[in-house]
Amino acid sequence: MKNRYAIYRFIGAVGTALVVTVVSGAALFGKASFVEAIAIQALIVVAIFFATNHGVGSETKLFGRALLAPTLIRRVALWLLPALVFLLSWRVPIDIFFIYSIIWIACLPFFVSLRLCWLLLIAVNVAWYFVRAYWWNDINPLGGTLLISTFHVFALLSAQTAKESEESNAKTQELNRQLRATQHLLGEASRESERTRIARDLHDLLGHHLTALTINLQVAGHISDGEAKEKIDQCHALSKLLLNDVREAVSELRDMPVVNLKELIEIAITGTPRLTFSIDIQDNFELDDVNTAQVLLRIVQESITNTLKHSQADRAYISVNREEDSIFLSYRDNGSGVAHIIEGNGLTGMRERIDRLGGRLELSGKPSFSLRLNVPVQ
Repeated sequence: MKNRYAIYRFIGAVGTALVVTVVSGAALFGKASFVEAIAIQALIVVAIFFATNHGVGSETKLFGRALLAPTLIRRVALWLLPALVFLLSWRVPIDIFFIYSIIWIACLPFFVSLRLCWLLLIAVNVAWYFVRAYWWNDINPLGGTLLISTFHVFALLSAQTAKESEESNAKTQELNRQLRATQHLLGEASRESERTRIARDLHDLLGHHLTALTINLQVAGHISDGEAKEKIDQCHALSKLLLNDVREAVSELRDMPVVNLKELIEIAITGTPRLTFSIDIQDNFELDDVNTAQVLLRIVQESITNTLKHSQADRAYISVNREEDSIFLSYRDNGSGVAHIIEGNGLTGMRERIDRLGGRLELSGKPSFSLRLNVPVQ
């Protein structure tokens, strides 16, 4: 199952939050702070629900609805969570509430840098010290804080390890997708080479001999007469007809389309994490130039890589069509976009490939990342 570890992490975090809510609710039942504590904890569970589904694919359903929340909601929930936790701890002095902040720490590596994670971990443990010392009047606030800080450190290290493992797995999957697409392209190129060889052999060998035969029959027709001449003329006509058939077969072999572009792109995107694709390409969109097909494939792959690296998008749109003597390809995602696109090695490589084909590339960062290119039909 795609993103199964992210789903397990999500279920574990929400399940743990619910258990803490039930246990603390049982301890507070009948007390004046019961309703207030349950209300705040309900908000905490909702915040954890949204903050911890980072990495869950949009195709994952819960009660018929997509589980993945929009990026803005996930980030708001992430930063609202510690505020709710310390508000709850200020109003209700129960030790197990630090489990909520452990869950929050475990979410951070998927949103911010590791350095900022450690700074926030220190800050949250300092906050717990002040809660224990000045709100709860704990007789040993330092010891209690040091104890829970070890849980926070463990949660951060585990989450960072999980993130690095997922990133490594994603890179491996990306390489596998590229390899599958390249193998398909190489197979088509090999078949094209074989067709070209057969066409060349037909032209050079069979065509040559048929031409010689036709000429000899024509000469024989001039130096013969009677019934023999009629038979020779018939053979001459048949040889000319056969020569034309061979030439047409050679032309068809050379002009036969090589690559089904839709099939090639579908191979390249199969298994892409997090993204759902909408493809607008005719089923029979075929190219007879492997080089052009390879460039379009690399453009699509690089665009997907940029989306996965720099955007929180969960959907991408790919469209290819042919207009007169040009092929047009467009790609866009539904991420937040950027005001100015900085062209790194990937985008620079895109532009160089398009320039070599005599095409044109346009990039845009607003409202989301998109590109449009056109290349002449080879």
